[in-house]
Amino acid sequence: MKIRRLGSSALSALPVGLGSAVRLLAVEAVHRKRHLRGLMKARRFDGRRGMMMHLGCGNMIKDGWVNIDLKPDADLTLDVRERLPFADSAFSVIYSEHFLEHFDYPQDIMRLLAECHRVLEPGGVFTFGVPDGEMVLRHYVTREYADHAQAQLKWNPAWCRTQMDHVNYCMRQDGEHRWYYDEETMRLLLEEVGFVEVERRDFDSELDQEETRVGTMYMRCRKPLP
Repeated sequence: MKIRRLGSSALSALPVGLGSAVRLLAVEAVHRKRHLRGLMKARRFDGRRGMMMHLGCGNMIKDGWVNIDLKPDADLTLDVRERLPFADSAFSVIYSEHFLEHFDYPQDIMRLLAECHRVLEPGGVFTFGVPDGEMVLRHYVTREYADHAQAQLKWNPAWCRTQMDHVNYCMRQDGEHRWYYDEETMRLLLEEVGFVEVERRDFDSELDQEETRVGTMYMRCRKPLP
């Protein structure tokens, strides 16, 4: 029986572990199909320089950018755990928001960061936002950051009744989050793959979503000049 023909009733009849594995395999099969389609579409960018990449765009499509995600709305549906289908130094800017935390640490995230470094032109900017892991833990200990507490109540599910519930949900997000970052950890990764001028930055209304402003750590770095 093909995976796509397994309905919910058939899956529920499987042992819990096997059912989870089959669901994951089905998702990966869809991702692979979309990735192959994205590789074909990426050919139209061959030879172009100075482009801007919106990495992990979700449904937030930016005009004038190459919007990349596995969701169908993206310009290119690419599985960015694989090599990016672009020439070296093809982009002047790469931006992402609440995306890098979805990759296994350290292999997958290091591979992706190295690819971002490769496709950026010398002097090009990589700027992004990820959940602020340090803020979550500081709030757990001190109960400071009233705006963070309000955001927890707004975004986290009702079953989060204790601060430890909130910490676990923020770090896991129903299995979607793979790793949580603070500035020190992210800085080390970026510098290890070759980025320079690594720094935190302020919220940028021209790039970032207002709804995720609270609890986000924004950073910026550059690919060094020759």
